[in-house]
Amino acid sequence: MTLQAKSVYGVGSRGRELSIKLAHTLLEQMEEDPKAVILLATPEYDLLEASKAMRVILGDVPVWGGSVRQVWSAEGTPTNGMSLTAIGGDGVETAGWWIEEEPKPNGIAQTIQALSPDLLFVGLEAMQSRLRHWLAALENAQTPLIGGLVGSDLRLGRMSLLAGQQVGRGGAAILGMRGLKFGIGIGTPWRSTGLWVEITESRGEWLRKINGKPVAEVMEEIFGQPARRWAYAPLREFARLYPLGMQTETGWDIRAPIHVETDGSWRMTIPMPHEGRAYWMTADIADAILAVEKALEDAVSMLGSPPAVVFMWLDWAWSYLLTAHEPEFARRIRERVGEGVPVVGVYTLGQLSRAKAETPLSVLHNHVAVCALASGAN
Repeated sequence: MTLQAKSVYGVGSRGRELSIKLAHTLLEQMEEDPKAVILLATPEYDLLEASKAMRVILGDVPVWGGSVRQVWSAEGTPTNGMSLTAIGGDGVETAGWWIEEEPKPNGIAQTIQALSPDLLFVGLEAMQSRLRHWLAALENAQTPLIGGLVGSDLRLGRMSLLAGQQVGRGGAAILGMRGLKFGIGIGTPWRSTGLWVEITESRGEWLRKINGKPVAEVMEEIFGQPARRWAYAPLREFARLYPLGMQTETGWDIRAPIHVETDGSWRMTIPMPHEGRAYWMTADIADAILAVEKALEDAVSMLGSPPAVVFMWLDWAWSYLLTAHEPEFARRIRERVGEGVPVVGVYTLGQLSRAKAETPLSVLHNHVAVCALASGAN
């Protein structure tokens, strides 16, 4: 049983024509029919039209993916465009599910039980309300998983998610796989600066006040830019470079904003504690390279054999951190992975990871989550 994986990238003015072109190229490179296809594209492409067009070529092969802020080119650098990845091999079984409505606590476990997958790829809309209920349902599924909280440009509205034969706005996209071996690794370059604040007001997904003041006012005191500017581009999203970290028994629980609101509060993906001490975190490119190398090493070590394909979910903050360093970053990744192995990268607004069924689900921010796949079984 040999796992085969191929990945292609392209850019064009119309998603329908581009997806057809990439699908034809992909099938020409595969030695047998794929068992699953991963489609990732930047927001300017209509994934509903792209998915319909690919159905003519792929038939009933499950397609999983969605709209993302950027994809990785064939050279491993982030850019606009579309990437298509196929996975195939004897004994590999897959199924996809797009779930629109908020599931019951055991809803996801019941949905996937027919396949009994070894591994899940998960995409969740980052800004949907009651996200914690979706995360609880994933926790109850008790299945190893990897994925992220996804979202596109705020100006372009809600992003598309697709799984199986379905495409929709928001919710969750899940790809289940069995009959293959996987390894998972995580890492982050963000470290504490030693500067700390007290959380004084947190409501739902909004962190409103720290040290008794709106968050943006405290950011003005520390970073110098006027508080009102943090609610507008480009600072609105740059705030993700400076998350808050809370100490736990196992390390740092890092929380980063999706953006800064006009009232100076932070819009988070999941609720913050109502009180407690949090530390400002920062990162640099040298630590970023070390973090991704360590995550790759852990994933391949768990795999126990050379990977057939590597998937990487990086936090959107990494895109700012890596500016002007993308070629060096891509080179270091290629050195670790080896030539000829597809590397598929995507930026997310949070990372999801669970390496083993018996371990808790990790909901991460400002991390990289790596998944390597190969032939065999865990």
